[in-house]
Amino acid sequence: MHIINELDAGGAERVLTRIACHNAQTDGPKQIVVSLMDEGVYGPDLRQAGVELHCLGMTAGPRDLPGAIIKLARLMRRHKPDAIMSWLYHSDFISTLATILSGRGSKRLAWNIRCAEMDLSQYGRSTKIVLKLLAKLSSCPAVIAANSHAGQRHHLKCGYHPKRWAYLPNGFDTQEWQPDPTAKRRLCDELHIATSKAIVGMVARKDPAKDHATLFSAVQKAHQQGHDIHLVLVGDKTDDLPIPADLTGHVSALGLRRDVAKLVPAFDIAVLSSSFGEGFPNVIGEAMACGVPAIGNDVGDVADILGGTGKTVPLNAPEKLANAMAELLSEDRATKEQRKTAARQRIIDHYSLAAMNDRYLALWEGLAGNHDLPDFDFPA
Repeated sequence: MHIINELDAGGAERVLTRIACHNAQTDGPKQIVVSLMDEGVYGPDLRQAGVELHCLGMTAGPRDLPGAIIKLARLMRRHKPDAIMSWLYHSDFISTLATILSGRGSKRLAWNIRCAEMDLSQYGRSTKIVLKLLAKLSSCPAVIAANSHAGQRHHLKCGYHPKRWAYLPNGFDTQEWQPDPTAKRRLCDELHIATSKAIVGMVARKDPAKDHATLFSAVQKAHQQGHDIHLVLVGDKTDDLPIPADLTGHVSALGLRRDVAKLVPAFDIAVLSSSFGEGFPNVIGEAMACGVPAIGNDVGDVADILGGTGKTVPLNAPEKLANAMAELLSEDRATKEQRKTAARQRIIDHYSLAAMNDRYLALWEGLAGNHDLPDFDFPA
């Protein structure tokens, strides 16, 4: 049983959907997903794959908290899950109380941390309170998993003291995310732009953590250097972002799309300008799997994921981001092809969907008591 705050278009939601659907379609253990709120973006995908989905209908704020805990405890008593995995802070808190109330016991529970250092000033008071409570409760679950070294380090600083840590890096379906030599022409036709333009794309919702302002500034500087860049933004509410006047006609903000795996191979460069909060950003791995060179700010495990196939730049440094774009765009054809091939091969070798699924399966089996909990140490 997976418990998550909601199922809108975020990285944690995408990985949960990926892992639950994969197991539902490959005779893995039965998957039950509980959204504390509604079915969001990914609910239909889960249902179509045969995943049992329950939505508790919570709204923001503490009013619905007691009822959600009781509803979740009832679901646990009814289904008697062998392993329980909570995703994101509020779900960790609610799931811990529900496992105790249900009688299933927190020995079957794993928290799944999906972020690294957060700028809590950008979020509500409830997030700050829950994080403090979780630090005190962090010895309750059998395991706390994290998808990044940066996430583990940050939560240790926050006072987390689990019985056991587990490293669960993200994995990618390299059949879904793959190069497509026809993608750029299709996207350029859709946007009514010339294929000679360099498409720089960022897949990220409108959120303070994603720092679109730095990205806009970097593209402006790259234009001043003579690079004919067209910026493509994909993600929830990106079509609400205010576009600088001098970038009018040079930015396409597409909002939430369900065909992202068809769009990313069209990019000449994928960028992630996040200034905080990232642990293991999916969008970097997805771009690499598509053979797209990536540039990421030096947050979370971005540099480890890239492994030299792309570039990292300091936070809030638009000039350095512009220079990184310029360097990649100025490479000769042979160097560009080598970089694309190396990026995809790194995902195949280190971050495959199969490798991720094997780790999840082993952890669930351990939580179920079918064997000892595995030692998934964080690589040095």
